[in-house]
Amino acid sequence: MNKRDYMNTSVQEPPLDYSFRSIHVIQDLVNEEPRTGLRPLKRSKSGKSLTQSLWLNNNVLNDLRDFNQVASQLLEHPENLAWIDLSFNDLTSIDPVLTTFFNLSVLYLHGNSIQRLGEVNKLAVLPRLRSLTLHGNPMEEEKGYSRPWTPPPVLCSGKLWVWDSLPTSLHPRAQVGTMSPAIALAFLPLVVTLLVRYRHYFRLLVRTVLLRSLRDCLSGLQIEERAFSYVLTHALPGDPGHILTTLDHWSSCCEYLSHMGPVKGQILMRLVEEKAPACVLELGTYCGYSTLLIARALPPGGRLLTVERDPRTAAVAEKLIRLAGFDEHMVELIVGSSEDVIPCLRTQYQLSRADLVLLAHRPRCYLRDLQLLEAHALLPAGATVLADHVLFPGAPRFLQYAKSCGRYRCRLHHTGLPDFPAIKDGIAQLTYAGPG
Repeated sequence: MNKRDYMNTSVQEPPLDYSFRSIHVIQDLVNEEPRTGLRPLKRSKSGKSLTQSLWLNNNVLNDLRDFNQVASQLLEHPENLAWIDLSFNDLTSIDPVLTTFFNLSVLYLHGNSIQRLGEVNKLAVLPRLRSLTLHGNPMEEEKGYSRPWTPPPVLCSGKLWVWDSLPTSLHPRAQVGTMSPAIALAFLPLVVTLLVRYRHYFRLLVRTVLLRSLRDCLSGLQIEERAFSYVLTHALPGDPGHILTTLDHWSSCCEYLSHMGPVKGQILMRLVEEKAPACVLELGTYCGYSTLLIARALPPGGRLLTVERDPRTAAVAEKLIRLAGFDEHMVELIVGSSEDVIPCLRTQYQLSRADLVLLAHRPRCYLRDLQLLEAHALLPAGATVLADHVLFPGAPRFLQYAKSCGRYRCRLHHTGLPDFPAIKDGIAQLTYAGPG
């Protein structure tokens, strides 16, 4: 196959997809099977892929050591890579190896742990780079990220390329002109493949945003209030197990509730039973589903403090908790922001230590709240911290901190979303070793 035939073929090929594989080091790719799509990957006589797209998103990579060697083992022409997706990993810098792929036009680095905005300067040598994503990295907090930023212009084939930056995406400005119909048609199979491959995410978007907003407008009630109405007419009061089953049925058959669900619920209950904590702190009550799971598994005399920032949602959760038969002495619901509540736990709520903490509110707040708990000495040595949704939508900075600070032993329980098992998620289990 000559080079022109290769380029015409590979641009239409599905990507070599290793996403959601919990890959720690690049060498693991050699022993991993890529995800399969509707169309099989086309390979050369030597067994290597002919694609120009390599997807490594949603793994746990923290460096790209041996990237060139592994790419050479997987791809027939690694020098022609045009699309690399490294989003939602643990990368702390932009590895110089990426600057060796001069045909690279799309590079996804969002959702990592890249600290310095100056790292982007390394990519100025890539003449074809048109799309670069960096949102969800710590560099967003660096002064100057949201203002226009211009590294030296790149001169390529006599044409000047100008680089821009936006608050959520840094990318080179494309050349003036329109894409030819032939090139647009060449990308059509890839677009169709993406739509089919990510159909589960599309269904989730429809159920959690479009349909939910429509029902909110028509009924005048929030989804949590509609769920509670269903529980009142179908569940047995005083039976938390039956109430949880009713919520699961309503979420599956009526409206998707975005709750913890039975699979993650079993993990949570098992850990509570094993640890037998005297006091549990839950950040993110939501509708009260996980609160009931914890309360059911608490040892005699155990206490649960749960925090919810939305007063309207908290009112529903309060009713559900009391309907299940748990009083204020066993389960106390606090309405307020976790950032404001944590510093007051010791003085206002008489919580001197939390043997088990569940983070189930906003993943972007996990790291901040974990550090607040440490700063106020609310975590005793041996305490367990559970964090939901660390893979989807993801909490990369939280995971990076837990792995690198040296104060936690980390374990990740891989699961899927309730009613959407194809969308991979996980619960992080941290064991606190002490301030160190």
